[in-house]
Parts: sequence; C-alpha cells; structure tokens
Amino acid sequence: MNSGPNYTRLSDFPWFPDNPSYNIWAIRAHSMNNSGCTDVGEVVRTLTGLKSGDAEGWHNRWRNLADAVRAQAEKAERENHLVTARKAYLRAATYHLFSILFARRGEARSLAMYERHIECFSKFAALSDPPIERVQIPYDGITMAGWYMPPKKKTSAKSPAYIYTSAQGMGCELILQTSPTEGVERGMGVLFADTPGSGSTLIYHKRYGTPEYEKPFKALMDYLTSRPDVDPNRVGVAGSDFGAYNAVRAAVFDKRVKCCGIITATYDALTDLYDYGQEGHRPAFASFLGEDPNNVDAIREKLKAFTLKGVADKLTVPLLILHAEETVNYPIEPAYRLYADAKGPKELRVVNADHHTGHRRMEVLSGLTDWFVDHLK
Repeated sequence: MNSGPNYTRLSDFPWFPDNPSYNIWAIRAHSMNNSGCTDVGEVVRTLTGLKSGDAEGWHNRWRNLADAVRAQAEKAERENHLVTARKAYLRAATYHLFSILFARRGEARSLAMYERHIECFSKFAALSDPPIERVQIPYDGITMAGWYMPPKKKTSAKSPAYIYTSAQGMGCELILQTSPTEGVERGMGVLFADTPGSGSTLIYHKRYGTPEYEKPFKALMDYLTSRPDVDPNRVGVAGSDFGAYNAVRAAVFDKRVKCCGIITATYDALTDLYDYGQEGHRPAFASFLGEDPNNVDAIREKLKAFTLKGVADKLTVPLLILHAEETVNYPIEPAYRLYADAKGPKELRVVNADHHTGHRRMEVLSGLTDWFVDHLK
C-alpha cells in the first residue's frame, strides 16, 4: 500500500479510521445521496456512535432505518403522495441491502433483507416516471433478472443506451448509484442485470462467476438491441471496480459495443482486489466463485483467470477511465496498465478524490455520462 505526501492516510477519514471496509461503505453511503439512494441525515444518524467491526450493530442500525423509511413510503403511497413514496422506497431498498453488507455467509436474515430490498426497489421502479422496467433475460437455461431505465427525455425515436455491468456478490440494483440516474437525464437508456455470480442469479440459480463475462453480456446485448426504442448502433458499456474488468471484456469481444467507460479500473482481480484486501472483496469473491471463504488457495487459483492480460491490448473502441489517485482502497496501477494496453482512442482522468471517487461523485458521474453522450451521438 502506497503512502507519502501525495496520498491521504486512512486515519484522516472520520468514521472508521482503523477499518477500510467499514470506512469505504460509510463514504459510499454519503455519496449515494446524489442518486437519491440515501439521505445524508439518515446516514449520519445511523453511523454516529457505531463501533468499528460491530457487524451486529451495523445490521441492526441499517435494518431499523430501512424499516422506518419503508413505513414512510407505504404511508405516503396510501395517501397518494407518490413522489414522496417513490423516493422513500428507493432509500429503504438501499438500507435493506446495507444491513447485510457484513453478514455471515448463509444467514437466513440476509435472504429476508435481500427480498425486502427487491420489494422496495420494485415499488420505486413502478412509481418512477417513466417507469423503470423489470426485465428477465434468457441465458444458458435460466433468466437473469435486471432493470431497464428508459430515458427521461427522448431525443430520437430510437435512443442511445449503455449497459452497466454487474460486479461480484451484491445485486445489480446498487448500480443505480453509479450513473444510471444521470444517464437517463441525458437522453440515454440504461440496462443493468444480475449476471452469474451476482444478486438473484447467484442466490436463486446458484450460477457462479465466469472470467468470460462476454458470454452473459451477449444475452444482455441481444435483449437491449432488440428493443424497438433503442438504437442498436449506439450502445456502450460501463462498469466499476470488478465490473470494470467485465466491461472491458464485453467491449473487446462484442463488436456491437461502440465505447467503454469505467470508474475505477481492475486489470487483475486477484492482485488488484482480492490480495489488496479492501472493501470486503474477499468474502464477496468467495460467494461469487461458490467457494468457502476460508479456502483461500482455491479462490486465489480461480481468480488467476480473471485478468485483462492478453485481452486489453485488443480493445479498439473509445475508452474512458476515471480513477481516484488515492490507493488506500483501490490501487491506481491497474488504470495505468489498462490505459497502456488499450489500442483505440483513450482517456485517463485521475481524480484527486481523497481515498475514493465518492468524494467527488457528481464530477465523476457527470463526466462518465457526458462522455457517453459525446460518443453515442
């Protein structure tokens, strides 16, 4: 882990200075306010006084908040205050998911919280204007559940769109805070879904992650380009963290992809995420791969296949990389490696974001979506 005058120390951050995983999720909880997934005041009240490493306290506080906000949503819906209901359902969905971030694997209450999360998100989607569509995309004998967000302002009969790739473990609904709310404001549609190793596809179908992300991605692209309201010649791909690895593979192997924009690069999942050991990636990868978290050797062996070596140098479509300069939670070296390998038009924006792009979230999300607007004309 790098240190020195150019890097912010982990202890400089106010919530959990001795616990990078708790700290990054605290920062993320604040930054998700930009997309309406959280409310800063609710987050502050939940985190204040919470002790580092107290997984039970973490669960109880977020669960209680989720229940309270859901009750607000239901009351507002009964009274026909649908804007209030929509916004509260989204926050409740997020808080239900936050409650199980540090749960032990296989806990029954985790499934219950996940199902409440989906229920609230579904209510939010139905009350959105235009409604966010629930989609079921066929793939390899199953269906991958996901969501399509149509543009809020159509600029043509067939809209440009992009697919935001899922990562490991958590459901695709969290992708909402990575740019879709900005994308639809700019006239683009956005598709995101639970591919193998994530969300409902992992939970209900027991389909584990694959290094060949282009295979499930093809099913997503087939669906998206078949929609009569989407221009099949103006489709891009985006991803964050491990999802950035998936996005690059998609852009290399699916020639229908016109451009690739990522937030926080991953070049080798083993080196950049698992061995680096921050933000709970280790238990997430265990679930993603269907391995016991204690079977470190087996996990590390499988993750060796998740590398862009020999792949990134085949990337020829326009590429945008947004990456924080801080290396407490994510190393910056993968961004430089990917940038060096890519053969097409490329841009690397290193953001002085103090530990995590969440500290300059609107700048990053606006930068990503404006770039997509320019490249999907």
